[in-house]
Amino acid sequence: MPLSGFRFWLIRAGAVLCGLALPAGVAWAARADAMADSVARIVDGRPGFFAVYAAPSGKAPDVCLHCDEPINAASTIKLFVMDAAYAAFRDGTLKPDEAIVVHNRFHSLVGTGSFALDQKEDSYDPLYAQAGQPVTVIELLRVMIQYSSNLATNLMIERLGVLPIRAVVARQGLEGIVFGRMIEDFDADAQGIRNRVTARGLGGFLQKLDQGAIVGPEESRAMISIMLGQTFNDIIPPPLPGGTPVAHKTGWVNGVRNDAAIVFLPNGAHYILVELSRDLPDEAAGIRVLNAVSGTVFTAYHRRLGGP
Repeated sequence: MPLSGFRFWLIRAGAVLCGLALPAGVAWAARADAMADSVARIVDGRPGFFAVYAAPSGKAPDVCLHCDEPINAASTIKLFVMDAAYAAFRDGTLKPDEAIVVHNRFHSLVGTGSFALDQKEDSYDPLYAQAGQPVTVIELLRVMIQYSSNLATNLMIERLGVLPIRAVVARQGLEGIVFGRMIEDFDADAQGIRNRVTARGLGGFLQKLDQGAIVGPEESRAMISIMLGQTFNDIIPPPLPGGTPVAHKTGWVNGVRNDAAIVFLPNGAHYILVELSRDLPDEAAGIRVLNAVSGTVFTAYHRRLGGP
């Protein structure tokens, strides 16, 4: 069925459900099933592989399509570097105003080799121009999340340590999140040490973050504030009404386009949406599929959660 025809079907089906005056729990379940069916139909037959998690804040997911399938985290893994930094702030082992001297040579997690990031593959050039200069931790976290700076990420991983970051992730109790290594540590990658996520794992992280349970309420609010300044907005935000707040982190490598978000509805309700993909032969076409999923989920939750 064409996407436009499917949307008509979804609207008509929703109207029928409303007209039946079903008990609240039954109606909610029926609408959840309709949303899950909608998402499945949108991705069905599209080139590539897609995984989706969608849930109201504090509730079980209504959509969990391939949500336990491990996928290349790309830059969504930077959420867990930020998590570890805020845990270190709380523990007093790191301060937001601590200065780190910018450099571009890092030790591999394996062996004795070192490597440098390819600036052409990064998304934030200004930090490279600051080589040899001190930059505060809080600024590195900001550009790591909002501009997806690989250099800022590796500087923070170097300061925090791979094993301590893994320990923070483990304490969160999030299944499906594997923090393996620095960005572009290809020697470690060759030994199978990689960054992997699942849609359920990222969804669980964002659920806890939205409930103030990542490190603590103050730290969770601070991390969400940084995420609200995301500058790469081509996946979840485009189909939403202008001005809709979205606290999210995108990520991409060849054939992969990911986005993980807390979306704020006009009436103050929140929902969690994670969209992951891999094996995209046409990344622009893949993004359009992810846009359609985002629009469908927004429409369903805007109706169900009582937005004006």
